[in-house]
Amino acid sequence: MSTSQTTQSQAMNAYKVRRENLKELSRRLKLGMKTGAIDAASVNQALIQFYAADGNKEFKTFYQWKDLGKSIIKGSKAFVVWGSPQAIQIQDEESENDEFKYWPLCYLFSDKQVTERSQS
Repeated sequence: MSTSQTTQSQAMNAYKVRRENLKELSRRLKLGMKTGAIDAASVNQALIQFYAADGNKEFKTFYQWKDLGKSIIKGSKAFVVWGSPQAIQIQDEESENDEFKYWPLCYLFSDKQVTERSQS
């Protein structure tokens, strides 16, 4: 296996781990929403409330912060939420076209993870 294939494989494994961790956290938060312990309209809103418990107030994507003239502090780890669902079609020999929704991961950074961008 080449170095680029190894790196690509490691990145895919890390993505799968983040996805599984987000699924588990989402399940726990959804249960809290059903029991009334968490007041949120969506799982993503519950995730943001969970992440905000550490004093984070505002969450944006890398490019949203960049548009505001901010830089992400080196070494900052993104907060993971669910992205907008995308329709995916799978074709296999046994069945016809199967279509389902796939929720990608969305990476957010908080106001505690950004600084003013230096003007160079």
